[in-house]
Amino acid sequence: MLNRMSRALGFLFLCGCALSDYEKMSRLERQVKHALARHAPEAKLSLWLARADGRELLAIDPDRPLSGASTLKVLLLVEGHAQALDGTFRWTDSVTLLEEDRVGGTGSLQHERPGSSWTYVQLARRMISESDNVASNLLLRRLGMRAVNVRARRLGLEVTRFEREFMDFDARREGKENWTTAREMGTLCRAILRREILTPEACDEMIEALERTGRGRIASGVPKDVAVGHKSGLAPATRHDVGWVRLPGHPYVLAVFLENVLERPDRTDDRGVAAIEAIAQVVYATLGPTDE
Repeated sequence: MLNRMSRALGFLFLCGCALSDYEKMSRLERQVKHALARHAPEAKLSLWLARADGRELLAIDPDRPLSGASTLKVLLLVEGHAQALDGTFRWTDSVTLLEEDRVGGTGSLQHERPGSSWTYVQLARRMISESDNVASNLLLRRLGMRAVNVRARRLGLEVTRFEREFMDFDARREGKENWTTAREMGTLCRAILRREILTPEACDEMIEALERTGRGRIASGVPKDVAVGHKSGLAPATRHDVGWVRLPGHPYVLAVFLENVLERPDRTDDRGVAAIEAIAQVVYATLGPTDE
């Protein structure tokens, strides 16, 4: 009799925990969608949230193929380290900046003097810290688009691939795009954080680079003493961010990808960035430390 009662109480306890977890995640999803509706109700959301150990916490249309914009620069960083380990590429080699290399968008390299020389490690730093498009294109040409795409497949990324250089609008009009999904970019960042790809030393260098970026987007609402490594993406009607938050004891990975963002003509505010930051604040408030 006592054993039957114990089993029954155990069953009820397990059911109660499962229901509590379900309610918590359901509430989180509602809060995320409310945050999106407040700032960018027209936007189409793809989101993937997981603990660093791989436990998925929330997934909203995470496998929809979409333009990855500058988030794919993380894959370029990975390929650079992979080829350096293979001995086919050296970060200390240099390239000469030519007039025809200039493209617009983010980054300061477009304003540098043609004929100036830059090492690939300098280019990589600007690619991540400034999301520099000129630096990214120079790296992409040196590493090879085909090699980068092969690397993506080896890493199990089925959608993520390059079809054009950054700011190549002629190629874009031809239908070429750089593709990814929220889940694939999230899992790539998770693998870097967990030092599971290439070598631990290479991952440490990538972690350091990604944690030197600014504190906006998914870092919004996170205390400054909590490390955040991330890479954002911006294109017309597109706002993305993906990376990790080193919440003590419970680090998590968050990918928030927005398409169809309505941009104000006067650019007085950025609805997409505001939505990502509001979502990030909701996530941290849910997963972060409590007073209990």
